[in-house]
Amino acid sequence: MEHVVKSLDTDLELLKTELERLDYVVVQHGDHICVRLPLISSVRIRHTDDRFRFVPQFGPFRRSGGLLVTSGVSVAAVAAAALAFGAAPLTLVVGFLGMVALAHDACRFVLTEGCLTRLQQLIASSGALSSRSKPPALGISTSQRPGLPERAPSAVLDQRVADQSPGVR
Repeated sequence: MEHVVKSLDTDLELLKTELERLDYVVVQHGDHICVRLPLISSVRIRHTDDRFRFVPQFGPFRRSGGLLVTSGVSVAAVAAAALAFGAAPLTLVVGFLGMVALAHDACRFVLTEGCLTRLQQLIASSGALSSRSKPPALGISTSQRPGLPERAPSAVLDQRVADQSPGVR
């Protein structure tokens, strides 16, 4: 048996290059790419039929499955500790750790949603979704599309300068 590795289409390859330029950790998995995030989170990106598909992941699970696993393990651990030890300090510690695990999942939701928003903005600003009839290339020259700065500008707003309206002191 010969294993055939699928290659990325042009738009996905250009998106991968742009994300790497912006210092994202991007890994190719056959016909899709994966943007790695902190807290063992990631977003998988597929491009088929002129559409980008995003799948947020928590470890090996999809986001909803990961939340269900965390919730199930937390509830099972607290129930087991309560049955085994009653209202002992160990039960409270296990309950606290369960809450911390759920807060960890909340942080991962924020991370993946932020990444999804950033990916959608990047794709929209590149013009990849402007036409449904013909799939445009993601690699439009920077003179034709608004460019992203290499680094975010670090501007500090002086409140005294910003508050120059008459009558407001």
